[in-house]
Amino acid sequence: MDTHISHLDAIEIGEVFTPLYWAEWLIDRWGVYDAWLNGATVCDPTAGNGAFALALLRLARSRNMEIDQKLLSRIMLIELHAKHLSDFKHQVYQDFGLDFPDSQLLACDIITNTPHNRFDILIGNPPWANFTDLPHWYKDELKPHFIAEGLVPDRRMVLLGSSRTDIAALVLKIALGKLLNQNGFGCFYVPLSLFSGDDAHRGFRNYTANNRCFAVNDICEFTNTKIFSGIGTAYCCARFDMDTPQKFPVRYFREAANGWREHRAIPFQQNSDPWRILARDEADTLEPIEVRIAAKQKPRQGVNTCGANSLFIFEKKPGFLPDEFLFPLATKEQWKPGHTIPSRWILLPYDRDTASPLAPNQIDQIDALRNYFGKVQLALKARKGILIRSAIDKGLWWSLLGVGPYSFAPYKVMWEAYGMNQFTPIILHEEKSQPWQGNQAMHAFIPCWSEADAKRIHTELQSPAIPALLKQLNGDGKCNWAQPGKMIKVLAFDHPQLHQPLLFN
Repeated sequence: MDTHISHLDAIEIGEVFTPLYWAEWLIDRWGVYDAWLNGATVCDPTAGNGAFALALLRLARSRNMEIDQKLLSRIMLIELHAKHLSDFKHQVYQDFGLDFPDSQLLACDIITNTPHNRFDILIGNPPWANFTDLPHWYKDELKPHFIAEGLVPDRRMVLLGSSRTDIAALVLKIALGKLLNQNGFGCFYVPLSLFSGDDAHRGFRNYTANNRCFAVNDICEFTNTKIFSGIGTAYCCARFDMDTPQKFPVRYFREAANGWREHRAIPFQQNSDPWRILARDEADTLEPIEVRIAAKQKPRQGVNTCGANSLFIFEKKPGFLPDEFLFPLATKEQWKPGHTIPSRWILLPYDRDTASPLAPNQIDQIDALRNYFGKVQLALKARKGILIRSAIDKGLWWSLLGVGPYSFAPYKVMWEAYGMNQFTPIILHEEKSQPWQGNQAMHAFIPCWSEADAKRIHTELQSPAIPALLKQLNGDGKCNWAQPGKMIKVLAFDHPQLHQPLLFN
């Protein structure tokens, strides 16, 4: 067993182990077991504890097949952590009395040290983690690979907006493009965001890997069954056919009470767009939904404290801070009839005229702010993230993200953008001259500078076609339900600048 591995062996990166039952289910669904018996070579490129290889062996034993060294020689496990492979080898001996060959166990990082082997079939469950969640040193190692695989166009995008790209996308691109034989196929459990996510996964949906095309031909979305404990991410399993151009519609099965219900998936507009999921007999009647707004009114997320909610957000309006820097913060209460009184307040130490953080000398001139920030400066200076660190390094460590001229518009047409299945925009007018604020990704809004404009936009957003399209885009109940980046695509704004992809939501 090749166990040459770096300090990666000491960490876990997006490990989500597959239960043995569901490894068998995937293998059986797409004919992997039969192909293996008939001579196909099978590899799990991110093997973890070896569930998929164990599933092959269990199926063989349950069907009274003799498991000889010839069969074993057609299974390869590649895994970051050598200990997982040792545990697998022990498990095979314990369960089957077989000595799994060391030559078929390879401990390496498939991204940075891709082996030269080729296989007929790939199976598995690549790691689930956003780029932004990876250890800092590992990010530096992966940046050139994200660019090389076409997942982001340049280094700047890796550092900024596309940090939401899932490492599973990178693993799949490398595995499919470099490990599969001509016309091979792969079957994987993957985050659903690869197909339903916005611009962060557009690079995956160019359907090429290592200058070879691939096609996604079958999807099963799990909506009820909890395969992976403790995982909040929506997931599916997918079959990828190598050296085959992508064609639409894609057969798309969604879990239902009485089994699997077949749908069809098509891209929103361009092939690289997120998929729309339509019932088999549902007509494709996509029409532009027009909302007339100015360039400065493009949809925005709420304010992001970068992990410091307890220091910026208050349940009651604090008397020890100046009123002019305290703003009403939207909560779910605002979407209940008659609930117009703020139940949360957020501190924004900003100059409303410039929408810039107060300068250090301005903070020093306001006793209440100077005293408060003096008490919490260590926590605020410890916040992580490239964008907030940039502000901290400039000495503006009381800064927040998602604050701009739009934050101080007197009217906002706001909606709940995260985890919902209803699209319900409301108009929020400033409270005692203090404009309402959205709370991070929970809310999105269109800023307005007149009541008439807010009412007009609110009326135009009442179209029943909007929630229907959001549901087709598979955002129902998910974190990207009606985020700004998605709304830019859903609505045909009359200002051409707004059709450009957003770097940030």
